[in-house]
Order: sequence, then structure tokens, then C-alpha cells
Amino acid sequence: MISRRALLGGSAAAAAGLAGLSGCATVTRSTDIAALNRPVALPTFQRFDGPKPDLPLTHELMPDCFYRFPADPVQVTQGVPGDGSEITGTVQTSNPIPPTADRNPYWQELNKRLGSPLRLSITSASDWGSKFATAVAGDTLGDMFNVDGGFAYLPQFLEARAQDLTEHLSGDAILEYPFLANLSTESWRGCVYSGGIRAVPIQRGVMSSNLLLARQDLLDQFGVDLTSPDLDELIKAAVAVTDERKNRWAFAVPPTAALSSMLGLPNDWEVRDGRLVHSRETEEHKEMLGITAKLQADGLIHPDGISKQNQKVWFSQGSAVMTQDTYSSIQSFYRRNTVEGFAITLPLVRDRAGKIGRFLLGSPNNSIATIKPGSPERTKLMLRVLNWMAAPFGTQEYLFRKFGLPERHYTLNGTDPVLTEAGGSEVCLGEFPIQYLADGGYPVYFPGHPEAVDVAYNHLKAILPTAATKPVYGTYSPTQSTKGKILDSRMDATTKDIQLGRADLSSWDQAVADWRKSGGDAIRHEYEEALAIQGRR
Repeated sequence: MISRRALLGGSAAAAAGLAGLSGCATVTRSTDIAALNRPVALPTFQRFDGPKPDLPLTHELMPDCFYRFPADPVQVTQGVPGDGSEITGTVQTSNPIPPTADRNPYWQELNKRLGSPLRLSITSASDWGSKFATAVAGDTLGDMFNVDGGFAYLPQFLEARAQDLTEHLSGDAILEYPFLANLSTESWRGCVYSGGIRAVPIQRGVMSSNLLLARQDLLDQFGVDLTSPDLDELIKAAVAVTDERKNRWAFAVPPTAALSSMLGLPNDWEVRDGRLVHSRETEEHKEMLGITAKLQADGLIHPDGISKQNQKVWFSQGSAVMTQDTYSSIQSFYRRNTVEGFAITLPLVRDRAGKIGRFLLGSPNNSIATIKPGSPERTKLMLRVLNWMAAPFGTQEYLFRKFGLPERHYTLNGTDPVLTEAGGSEVCLGEFPIQYLADGGYPVYFPGHPEAVDVAYNHLKAILPTAATKPVYGTYSPTQSTKGKILDSRMDATTKDIQLGRADLSSWDQAVADWRKSGGDAIRHEYEEALAIQGRR
């Protein structure tokens, strides 16, 4: 067993997070790929019979799309899920941390509706990794907690510190929790470790996919068409909108998502000639690096776009006409923006054959969350609470969870809830961190901006037929778990050096060779074995 001190020392230390865990006999199985990736019957999917989407589902991965919130949301739960006992938990948030329960009317009402007081330890997402490791070491995660997906030896940790939920959620057993059953089958794949369902998904689906966003209002102002550009047309448009003297650049950050589609890159990994190949091993990836380096050298990327992470501000204020973000970010851009006429478009980038480029989909889940081992009665209580938190769009439960109390936290614009200043603070900008314990599926819904729903829907309709999923999602590689963060950080550093002109493009070949030798080839082999065990290769 490894010491607590080692646990807190970083990535290798996270591997030591098994120190002091009860039931850690499985540590010796850390390289047993078959045991770690043993499949289990996934939960039965049963779609919630809620409001009909405003636009047709043209693809199995198409999220529900709504122009407006239903005028008469239905209450879909009876009574309260809790039993009066306190529930503790640990979560992250990407927004400012909300006021504590004693100063927060939203949280107080949440406790009433849960039927159990909820005491949360909330941490900024930027500090989440270290906070999680500290909480593991001190055994202070609580009754339910979001899980750091990069935590080393994650299956062993979950076996020791998380309730095995298989008997409660596998197959038709999940139907006792209908809102959890409304989550996609693919999202549950990311909750299976060592032959057991050990967590619930924080599902985002395709909404978490990175893509190119552009300010349509600025494009119109400059007379630039960016509807469906190929590489040359994208660069030409970038030159046209850039004016350094006016503090305006084409790109907030290197447009790697668009370039990946244009060049046909793998979605991290891809099977080529019978073996897994990582994107960074391909000539297309190296070409993408060369393009981004030239964009930077030509002054088309914000001068701080590679070294700093402030692209949301630059895009919102117009210092960058294009940025890279997710479908789900569209709502936050509209919610926070005060620029008159502000409008977002999603260019449909084309490859060199003139076809819509192969889009790289994000992971089905933002993260996962789980509960600590307990009695069958306590486990069912926790699952009832998580089920309540997953009530889907169009319900009264969802309306309260995301927008709080009428008049104090939101007012209505037609049937659409609009957060007040108190709602922004107390409801955490509509993203109170219980969404990292459980949440419903993420719809395409941007309150007050039905035109943005059309933009997202049309883009999804065009890209989904040929989009590429992550082929190793739902498998576990011990080497990736223990060495992946370090290896990836080295490759990221080389990437930035090339993009900033501090290293020649030719240095990429040696970096890839070092990555393979230091663990990349071992990761490949483990993923290949895992896929074979699960019958997916």
C-alpha cells in the first residue's frame, strides 16, 4: 500500500490514492485488462414520455431540440425522494461558487424538495483534481460525489470506495428510476468498471463536442461569408476579419476542431490496417500543427490564444471573430452577452474533396458520479435522489433545478425562464453544481434565442451521419491511467512550442517516438485488448 503523502503528490501520487482504502485487494489486478474491462449488462434505455421536441430526430444521436420552454411543465414526481437524513457530497463547478445554504433561498428550497438536507463541498473545476485527491486521502468525499476521471487506478478506487450499483441499475432494474433510465445506453458504458456499474453518468452527448463558433453579426458587418468553408476559404476569411490595430483577430484559439474535420483526423484513436493508431501518429495531425503554427505566425490567432485561456471573453467582446467551444456553450454565450445584435453561427467546414468534414464527437459524458457503499436501503435512497436530479427538460422538477423560484430567481419571457441577478448567483447561472451528481439529457434549448436552436440543429443534422465517435470510450488502460497525464502534457508542451515558433515542425516526429516508447505503445496494446474483451474489435 502507498502512503497518504504519495497520494497528494500529483499524477503518480493519485495512483497511490488506494492507500488506506478498504477492500483494496484488487490493486494487484492493476494490469489485469480482462478483469478491469469485464463487461456487464447495461441499463435498459426507456425514453421519458415528455414534451415532443420541436424539431424531428433525424439521427439516433440527435438531442431533443426545443424553441421554447413548455407553457405548462408537468410535475413528474410524487412526494420527496429523501427520508429526512442529511446527505453529504463533493462536487465541482465551472461557475462562481454559490452562497451557502444558510444564505441561499434556492438551496433551502432544494432541501425541502429533496426531503433531506444536502450539504455539499463545492470546488472550482480548475482545482478539482487536487481537491478530489485530498478528499480521497482524508475520506471526506461524502455520501455522493463527482469523480475525477483522471484519477489513477480508477477501477480499484471505485471498487473500494463506491457502491456497486449493478443489481439496482443493470437491465430492467433501472426502470425503478425512470429518469436515470432516460439516459442513453452509450453514456452508461462510461460507468462500468471491473464488471460492475459503479457510477451514474453526467450525460452531455454530442453537446460536448468541440467545434468552430463564429460571430455572425461581425461576419455580416465585414461582408464575409463563412457558411461552409474549405481550408483555403477559412484562411481567406480569417485574413479579411483580422485587424490588429483595432484589437481584432480571426481566431481566439487555434481552430483545431475545424482543421481536424477538414483533414480527416482520428477521434483520438482509430483502427487503421487492423491496429489502433493515435491521431498524433498520423501525417494529418502533423499537417494540422503546421497550419496552426502558420496561422499564429501570420497574426490570425489572438496573441495570447495559445498561452492563455480567455477565449470566451475575447469572443464575446469581439476581439476574436471565431472561437472553439461546444454546442452547450452557445447558451452561456447568449446568456452572458449584452452586445446588441450578438449572433452565433456554426460553419460547416468541408474537406479537400468538398464534402462535409468528418466531425469528431465528444465523449457521451461530462463526467460520472457515484455514492459510497451503504445498506440496501441507504443505496436506494441515494438513487431516488439522483433520479430526481435527472428529471428531464419540460418538467417542473427541471424548471426548478435549473432556474429556481419564480420572481426571485427567474421571470418569464413568454414561456421562457430568464434568470434574475439573484438567480445568477444563487442558482449558479442556472448550473447549480448538483448537475455534477446527476442530470437529465442536455437538450438544444437556448432561452430567448430560437434562431440559435435552428443554427445548432442544422449543423447537427449535417454532421451526424458521418461523425466519428471515440472508439475506446468505455474501456480502461492502466498505463493511460498512471502515465497518461504526464505523457499528454509533454505532447501539449511540444504542440505549443511548435505553434509559437519555439520549435520546428520536424521536432514532432521525435516527440511522437518518445511518447510511444514512454507508454504510448503500451496504452495502444491495452486498449486493443480491452476492445477485444468487450467484443468491440
